[in-house]
Amino acid sequence: MVESPAPNPPPRRLRTGLWLFPSGSARELVDAVVAAEEGGFDEVWIADEGVMREPLVLLSAASQRTTRIRLGIGITTPALRHPGALGSSIATLDELSDGRALLGLGVGGALTLDPLGIDVERPVRMMRDAIRVARAVIAREAAEGYAPPTHAMPARQVPIFVASRGEQINRLASRDADGVFLSGIALDRISETIRWAHSVRPVDLALFPSARFRDADPADSPDAAALAGSPGHVAELLVDLAAQHVPTTIGLCLVDGDDLSTMVRRAVETIDRFRR
Repeated sequence: MVESPAPNPPPRRLRTGLWLFPSGSARELVDAVVAAEEGGFDEVWIADEGVMREPLVLLSAASQRTTRIRLGIGITTPALRHPGALGSSIATLDELSDGRALLGLGVGGALTLDPLGIDVERPVRMMRDAIRVARAVIAREAAEGYAPPTHAMPARQVPIFVASRGEQINRLASRDADGVFLSGIALDRISETIRWAHSVRPVDLALFPSARFRDADPADSPDAAALAGSPGHVAELLVDLAAQHVPTTIGLCLVDGDDLSTMVRRAVETIDRFRR
């Protein structure tokens, strides 16, 4: 008797996401998360820019006004937050949101580190240690640099994403993290960066190009505005990116200088057109 071949597993649904810079008021940012959920987005990430509005507080507030959307800090740096304390904070958000938390880690940029005079000398080692310690705290497991005390909170499962444009840290993410968060990368560099991120194992890929809902300005650098135009045009570009790179999540980084509600409304229109 010849056995029938095993059926192929059903394709995984492509998730959609939104990345927010914490430049609006705290209430506006929480409202934006609520609007993203109502608009059908699957996840929202809020950047950590050090002394700007606190993303974990915003996400915690948003968790009480939403029921479905995943809530990510994207990204924060272990140069600013001890990975043990960060593990506890994100596990608490996960508990508060009934399992919707996402942790994004990165080295950090000038906006975050320069005002505090922080200089990262060994970024790869810092990231490797941070992933290990944060994951151990979240899972309530012993690891190098962490011994769970009796008063540690119960174990949670929070995906850890790593954000970087560089080769070494993307290869580290492929080995140690659950996913990579790619944003601010010129279109002609995405394929190369994904190869690094999948060099050890094919971790989840969250692809978040920058978006400007206006015509491209020749004065902009490729990294400043990867996608530009009307929501309909940006949606067409997203379709092409998703087909080419097959991410787990396709999203938009809102980088226009418009008010937050206007940008979110345009992003919702873009994703609605993307799904058609």
